[in-house]
Amino acid sequence: MITGTTNNSRLKELRKYTVSTGFTDQYVNNGSWSSNGVDYGATTYPAFIVYYLGGIKYTDITLINGTHTTFEYSANNVGNFVDEVYIKNPNKEKIISNPKINDDVFIIRDELSAFNKNYRLEFVGNLVDLTTYAGGKYFKIINNT
Repeated sequence: MITGTTNNSRLKELRKYTVSTGFTDQYVNNGSWSSNGVDYGATTYPAFIVYYLGGIKYTDITLINGTHTTFEYSANNVGNFVDEVYIKNPNKEKIISNPKINDDVFIIRDELSAFNKNYRLEFVGNLVDLTTYAGGKYFKIINNT
């Protein structure tokens, strides 16, 4: 049995959309370990309100200094409650899917450098070297003969 207390009530999650002011008409009824709702048999309104949500039993207790809620969970009931420790890694917050990786990236190096055009001309010794310089990408040679 797991038990605890809190200052936050979850009774508003069982409220119906109705204009009726009667307590039994305002909330979903027939609450049990296997179904969500208020257990009117165990409730003594307004001092104790017993209700079930998701296989967890809640009891709202109204005191002079305010209302607090106790909850209890029995591992024998039917529900979607997991009894395992989960650790949240803060480095992986806001990650909703695996990263997209493009592994077919082709990088051309030293072919489009900003300063290579003018400085490499010093290695051209004649007109034949100029036609074969850098695969013909920088200069268009027109043979006038």
